[in-house]
Amino acid sequence: MKSLYALKLFFAVALGVLSGQAMTRDYAKWHALGREAFLAYQANRFDQDMAHPTHNALHIIFFTLLMVTLIAMYELASFGGAKCIPLIVATIRER
Repeated sequence: MKSLYALKLFFAVALGVLSGQAMTRDYAKWHALGREAFLAYQANRFDQDMAHPTHNALHIIFFTLLMVTLIAMYELASFGGAKCIPLIVATIRER
């Protein structure tokens, strides 16, 4: 049972690393494009999305579904890892 928690911790760390890499890549992109390009992008984004906000209920429903999906994917990945890693270790020990 403790190995399941270790795998969940491993997958949480892996997701954190991937998220950090994505954020760093985004920062590097805007650093290369410059301040003016970033401000123009944000002004356009404000005009399209934030000048006329949608209803609060839509945001709540969307983010609730998003979180349920993300948690389900995380649990599925940790369950799959918990089933696959012992098989891989057993295969390596046979050699």
